[in-house]
Amino acid sequence: MTPNYEKAAIAAAETLIKHGISSAPVSPLPILKRIPGVLVFSFAEMSEDVNRNRCDLIDLFSDGQDAFTTVNIIDGKPLYVITYNQQLPLALVQRSLARELGHIVLGHDGSRPEEVRQEEAKAFANHLLVPRALIHALQAINVRITKEVLGNLTGCYDHCLSCMRRIPSVSVPADLNRAVRDQFMPYIFNYFSFQRLVAHNDGSALADFGTYMEGYEE
Repeated sequence: MTPNYEKAAIAAAETLIKHGISSAPVSPLPILKRIPGVLVFSFAEMSEDVNRNRCDLIDLFSDGQDAFTTVNIIDGKPLYVITYNQQLPLALVQRSLARELGHIVLGHDGSRPEEVRQEEAKAFANHLLVPRALIHALQAINVRITKEVLGNLTGCYDHCLSCMRRIPSVSVPADLNRAVRDQFMPYIFNYFSFQRLVAHNDGSALADFGTYMEGYEE
């Protein structure tokens, strides 16, 4: 069975629109907390609730993973409980929560192979954290796309970018892409206007990174 990468990309764009996400980096946690039937706990919070050592919980439930989701059916409706490792670097926390959000948005219920569901959830996470419409918006104002630019703007660095490159190209409706791009455009203009202002007015190391590195030795 082949993962539906296009469905994942469209679902990510629709999620950005639905929740009015207009700036980066995109944080999945507030989105998860707004979804009915979803509870989110860090491993530390879960540890306090059940009076078990945090590390024991990680080993018991997640085999050392960064995050996992369990589903319970209550009164005929699913209750999703997401637990995540809050001690990871922020970029990894964002990616793991975005992946778990993908499972929920895509309606994964265990009826399809695990590897297919994981691939779709990872694709959703990539499209949520670094929407291609955001990249198009950067190109529209003649910004050269480098991993440093995307990393600083979105919090998505080398590992994230390498995962993005492995995702097959997909076709997202033009109006949906346009809506996401328009939603992010004011933020992008403000972000780069600020960067230009700092570079123009500040002669210190803030504007000239090279001076910060002078005399530095490994």
